[in-house]
Amino acid sequence: MGFQVKTGRRALLMLTGCALVVPAIASAQDAVPADEGIGDIVVTAQRREQNLQDVPVAVTAFAGDALSDLGIQSSSDIAGVVPNLEIGLPGGAGNQPLIYIRGVGLSDTNRNNSGPNGVYMDEVYISSPSAQTFQLFDLERVEVLKGPQGTLYGRNATGGAINFITAKPSRDFQAQASLSYGSFDTITGEAAIGGPISDSVRFRIAGTGTHANGYIHNLLTGRRENGQGSFALRGQLAVDVTDNFDALVNVHGGRVDVRSPQFRSLGLLDPDTGFTTPCAADAIMANQCGNLLGYVSPEGFYDGNYDRSDRLKSKSWGTAVRLNWDLGDVTLTSISAYDFDDKLHQEDSDASPAALLHLTYGVRSKTVTQELRLSGSTGSVTWVAGGYYLHEVLKQDQTGDLFRDLRVLTPDGGADPEGLTTGGAPVLFSRTLNRQTTEAAAIFGQAEIELAPSLRATVGGRYNYERKRFRAAAQFEDEIMTFSDEDGNIVTAPVPGGILPLYAFDNRKSFDNVSFKVGLDYDITDDVMAYATISTGFKSGGFNGGYLSFDPVEAEEQAKPFNEETLTAYEIGLKSTLLDRRLRFNAAAFYYDYKDLQLYTLINTGAIPVSLLANAANATIYGAEFEMIARPVDRLDITLNLGLLDTEIKDFVSAGTDYSGNRLALSPKVNFSGVANYEIPLSNAVALALQPSVSYRSSQFFSTDNNPLLKQKGYWLLGGRIAVKDEDGRWEAALFGRNLTRKKYINFAVDLADFGFVEQFQGQPRSFGVEFRVKY
Repeated sequence: MGFQVKTGRRALLMLTGCALVVPAIASAQDAVPADEGIGDIVVTAQRREQNLQDVPVAVTAFAGDALSDLGIQSSSDIAGVVPNLEIGLPGGAGNQPLIYIRGVGLSDTNRNNSGPNGVYMDEVYISSPSAQTFQLFDLERVEVLKGPQGTLYGRNATGGAINFITAKPSRDFQAQASLSYGSFDTITGEAAIGGPISDSVRFRIAGTGTHANGYIHNLLTGRRENGQGSFALRGQLAVDVTDNFDALVNVHGGRVDVRSPQFRSLGLLDPDTGFTTPCAADAIMANQCGNLLGYVSPEGFYDGNYDRSDRLKSKSWGTAVRLNWDLGDVTLTSISAYDFDDKLHQEDSDASPAALLHLTYGVRSKTVTQELRLSGSTGSVTWVAGGYYLHEVLKQDQTGDLFRDLRVLTPDGGADPEGLTTGGAPVLFSRTLNRQTTEAAAIFGQAEIELAPSLRATVGGRYNYERKRFRAAAQFEDEIMTFSDEDGNIVTAPVPGGILPLYAFDNRKSFDNVSFKVGLDYDITDDVMAYATISTGFKSGGFNGGYLSFDPVEAEEQAKPFNEETLTAYEIGLKSTLLDRRLRFNAAAFYYDYKDLQLYTLINTGAIPVSLLANAANATIYGAEFEMIARPVDRLDITLNLGLLDTEIKDFVSAGTDYSGNRLALSPKVNFSGVANYEIPLSNAVALALQPSVSYRSSQFFSTDNNPLLKQKGYWLLGGRIAVKDEDGRWEAALFGRNLTRKKYINFAVDLADFGFVEQFQGQPRSFGVEFRVKY
């Protein structure tokens, strides 16, 4: 599959480690009763409740309590425990995520373009990218599906889907709460209560809130940055209207209000030449270079000097109504939803004490979705058929404040006596106003046919139609425009009314596609199943919603629509439960033929970088995944997950640069996670639980050009948890630690060479905490 020798050795060592566990399990199985084995995991990956081991799809699933034990609090945190899942955070924690599943994703940081992987909350597709990072609370489980998802799911997805399933109202009274305190004065609280109102009506109310001072030290102000300030609420009402008709109403909302996350500026320019020429690569990585205004970041990895401390504000709310009619052999399901999201992110983009680059992102979206499904089982056929509709209106209000501290060097700001100039850099304040309307409709269906007692076939299809309209307008806002003419002379010009329109576009584009899935699965034994599938995926095209160039010609090129992308996936897999349910081992291998994939590039022009979203000719992806859960002895559970990936871009040239042969962004060749949980009885009712955890990511790039300055080398993260708990699950007190080895790493980077630096987003440092839980 093209893995390098070094990577292959690491993978072999990890696989050997997995294999070494098996003899220990085999030697212990005779001494342990069979009914003490690994329990079943029930999932709804195929729109009906099934044992995970009976689903011929690559699915990684976690129960809500397991996620809490691992310290997973945000939707972006799950990447640390799911093989071949990466989630980058280009705007810091709480901002729009870049989700990659098996190398399929989109590194576009603009707020109007959803990626090729679907994010669902209780079967409702979360359309706005800005709303796809959220606090996790009161969850029943999380399911991560790999490969194209279209024949069963409302919104088509090229790479996969992440399903968050909340705890539902129950027929018995339930109540639970948790409170934790940790490093950086992090306080998180969560509570849920629910139960019956009458024989036919049930409710559940849950909420969470977090406050933290942050782990970045602002040397300029003395304050802590990258803190947290958020809360969320969710209420659900379940009603049995008749014996065969039930309804579930969900109302939810949340708010974030905190100082905007800060980054690290990695300078690119040589101090010895007055910050006018590039530094050597080793000097850059040693943090010995500066940006265009001569700023060199402090030595401390988590230290900075930030002059802008404006807010990151987000508010969202929505409602969903699920109706089920049991019509005998057929069930009709309707899911209607409305979601509103409003976010303002005021960013100190230069991560320095000077006003070199200040960007503000504003986005507001309103989304209505409707899904209708019929499902049933007739003899040897189990089937699902449905239709889906989405209407979204998304507005962007984005401002760019560039080179403001250079105004003193221009004639209207007072010419410098030494005759310094801005070097041709435009000093300006601009605003981009975009409005995108999306309408999407689809019909889909899938059937599972029993061909023989141990052999089944799956066939499915989908038709997609999407129509997008994108209106963009840009304007320069200031009383005076200052710039350099072709001869290098400083020129000023008045701007009537303080607003100078630059351009306006009104573009439309429609997309349609037919996709399919065919597969076979065979029960080798009662506890071992093999499967093979061929499926296709489709992601519609769209428009560049970022900052368009101030040059109308360049802007017109950026404003043109990019085309849809398609993917054909070939996969084989094995699911097994062995050794009297002491070992669960699942494996999958896949090959993707990825055509016209949408690639985002940020092109440094020597003045102001230009973002471009275009279609590459092709890419290929090979990979494999191994997931193992073992219970070698009573009270000891071991979970090991391994992902292998090889990606390559084919025949892609953009703006004169050839990207052919490069790896896809956010696609490490090896990723691994392991968790062990061992319970020691202290008395008849109390136990001590020890839970060490480890994860590994090999090197990965954060850009299409595979710039070595936008790369994170391979690294390990070590965590752990020690808990004393009631064996009936009524209470628990725990100590936890994360990133115990104090590893310094980045989870994303952006090349801003036109401003003389690379923007780096630091991963969280070592932290400790205590947690208390009660449950009734």
